[in-house]
Parts: sequence; structure tokens; C-alpha cells
Amino acid sequence: MRTFVAVIAAAMVAASATADPVTFRVEPALTTARFAVTELGMVSQSGRFERTWGSIVLDPAHGGGSVDFIVDTTSVRTGWDLRDAFLRGERMFDVERFPVIRFRSTHMVYAGAQLVAVDGAVTLRGVTQPVRLAVRGLRCTSVPPYGREECGAVVATTISRAAFGMTYAYPLVGDEIDLTVLITALRVRDGGETGTP
Repeated sequence: MRTFVAVIAAAMVAASATADPVTFRVEPALTTARFAVTELGMVSQSGRFERTWGSIVLDPAHGGGSVDFIVDTTSVRTGWDLRDAFLRGERMFDVERFPVIRFRSTHMVYAGAQLVAVDGAVTLRGVTQPVRLAVRGLRCTSVPPYGREECGAVVATTISRAAFGMTYAYPLVGDEIDLTVLITALRVRDGGETGTP
């Protein structure tokens, strides 16, 4: 992801300098959520969600902050229309009843001033489960032509689809789903918008 890590890194740089929390808005056009699952115990099948949004608050000086990240399940893409339609159906994501996946943080984990993990809960198909997101490669930069701060990172975790009621075709299709988000986030100035794009 060009990436969630970038968002978090920029926020951390700013927060370190000011000792105040810094808010970032996930940039949907520059953020990608990917998933992979095994079939027949060998072949890895992958796909992505093309629409995401959310906000990130970084406060490394106090070991705090928050993440609210949303994935539009209707935007799932695997490169095969028939499979995409199946994934949107009631046996899998059931997008008519559950159009989003949402992650809300409960605890930010820092190593010094560097964010390395986020604990929280994922809600998928109406079921909420705890999860830890590993944060890798967080980098923040200033983009002078636009007068903005930008952060990018890679965020990853593994979940059990059975834990969310997605048991169809097991064990032909594996239970563990690897999730990776390449995030880019832009710093929000006072009064800026952080919600749904």
C-alpha cells in the first residue's frame, strides 16, 4: 500500500515535532486493500477492494491515537466477474446486508516514536472480532507543491473467515485470509474533513 504506513509516518513526524495529536485522512485513490486465501491447500487466490476510506490520529508523545478504517465490500475485484459476483453474494460478503468492513482501534503500539502495531476490532458480516494489525515501513514526507504532509505504510493481519460466518467451501478453500493494506494518508488541517469521501 502506498499506504496506510505513509499516513501513519507523516502523522508521527508531525506529532513528534509538536507533541500534539495529528490527524490524517486516508486517501482512497492511493490506498489498496488486498486479500489472499489458499485453494486445495496449495494455490493462493488473491483479490482486492478498490474503495476504502478512514481517518488516523497519531500521538506518539503520549502513546495514543486512533484508527477508523472502512472497506467497501461491493468494490471487491479478483479479475473474474463470476467469482466477484459470488463473493458479493450471501454465502460470502453478503454485500446487500453488510456493505462495509470496519476496523476501529483500541490501542496504538509504539516503539519509541514509531508506530509498529494497532490493536482493535474488525466488524465483518455483522460479527466483531479482535485483531492486531502489524504496521510496516511507515514513512512520512512533505509534498511542497501541494503544501501537504503525506504518510504511507503497509498494514497486515490474518483472520479466520469462519469466525465471521464465512464457512462455504471449507476445506477446499482455506480458512485463513491474509489481509494487506497499502495506505496513503494526508494530514488534515484544522477544520478539515476526515469522513466518507
